[in-house]
Amino acid sequence: MSKHERWNTLLELLAASGKIEVEEAATTLDVSAATIRRDLDELAEQQLLVRTRGGAVAHGVSYELPLRYKSTRHAPEKKRIAEAAADLVAPGEVVGL
Repeated sequence: MSKHERWNTLLELLAASGKIEVEEAATTLDVSAATIRRDLDELAEQQLLVRTRGGAVAHGVSYELPLRYKSTRHAPEKKRIAEAAADLVAPGEVVGL
């Protein structure tokens, strides 16, 4: 599992429960506690979470994953939807969002 995949999983776990423990995350992701601590420290530097003793909590009351992490989730489905939408637009037509 790559670093960014771990980060996505950590952020998803955090979004689901509002907090995450280092040991629990290490077991879930099958990596060392030191790796999780480093990952949490890096995510905290990006202000995506707040570090606590032994884990982290969500940053703020409403926690939403940043777009750069969402963009790679469900990529095949998004591509299929985009292709279906493109088939509905004739050459020269414009679509406003």
